Amino acid sequence: MVPLDLIKIREEETVLLVPEHEQHLGPRSSRTKVFYNPAMKMNRDICISFLKTWCEGKETLLDGMAASGARGVRMANEVECETVVINDVDKDSIDLIKKNIKLNSLQDVETSQEAIEIHLLENRYKYDYIDIDPFGTPVPYFSPAVRSVSNHGVIAVTATDTAPLCGTYPKVCQRRYSAHPVNNWCCHEIGLRILMGFCIREAARFDKGATPLISYYNGHHFRTYLKIREGAKRGNKALDKLDTFYFDELGWYLDDQGKGLRKAGPLWSGNLFSKEILEKIQPIGEFDEEALSVWSDECGMPPFFYDSNTVSSYLKMAPPPMDQFEEKIKDNGFCTSRTHFKPTGLKTDAGVDDLLDIFG
Repeated sequence: MVPLDLIKIREEETVLLVPEHEQHLGPRSSRTKVFYNPAMKMNRDICISFLKTWCEGKETLLDGMAASGARGVRMANEVECETVVINDVDKDSIDLIKKNIKLNSLQDVETSQEAIEIHLLENRYKYDYIDIDPFGTPVPYFSPAVRSVSNHGVIAVTATDTAPLCGTYPKVCQRRYSAHPVNNWCCHEIGLRILMGFCIREAARFDKGATPLISYYNGHHFRTYLKIREGAKRGNKALDKLDTFYFDELGWYLDDQGKGLRKAGPLWSGNLFSKEILEKIQPIGEFDEEALSVWSDECGMPPFFYDSNTVSSYLKMAPPPMDQFEEKIKDNGFCTSRTHFKPTGLKTDAGVDDLLDIFG
């Protein structure tokens, strides 16, 4: 074993020993056994903010693919809960995690060195919260998580395989998620909703319903927090919100209309966020009030958005300032909101024909 060159850093209330690293915009190589990715700090900040809102003090939490243990150690140090279990398959990772547990003088923390699938299917807990944060796709790990989560528990899932989900590699997406992606201006929302649709179908296989609490895209990954409740009827209700959409160069439809449009789905067509959670959550660190405000604005809006640049190109006009783009739609009696998926994106209940009437 090559000794790790460790440095001491701080994430909010937690001090961490981590391997020396560089700033990365995307996920690090899976060949690096013990890694710390500073680009995922916002992901961890959102996780801690969510858990502080959701936990009541008696929950058992699992960081299932911990690597350096930054998330799990922060969960134990910053969240009021009963027990945190930090698991990773690699011995070097577990050794570092134990150092970080000691560094923060933590109690009620357990470590486990197993493949997450084995740990979930053989563990002695029904976890109230399971965090799945893999390299690439979470597909192999979600089914064991559904079987191991408590009733009314939460599974948080990260997917970094954005290229397949966004339509760059459509066959890969079809193999992994049994869904058709579309690579267009809306591809990140399509990709997130395909991920959510997969998770909801998997939960329904075990007669469970999955309800999204927070779901977002950020830079190089998708993330969704799903409340899992037992009951075939709940599973059926969730499945009712899976749809297939058809895209042309400007908008989307629930019917191909015989035009040979580009097919996306099946995917989740319901809300990305729980209004109740967003009203209670307190942002910390890189998860700031601005991000929360955008989420709150788009909460409850219809799926998908128009892109001002795409609309302008279609109509052969100069792109209007976003405030003007938004105001003109509102002036015609439609609801609008900005979206976190794209700075030039606007969600609205206006249809394609309405948009052409407004700007045409």
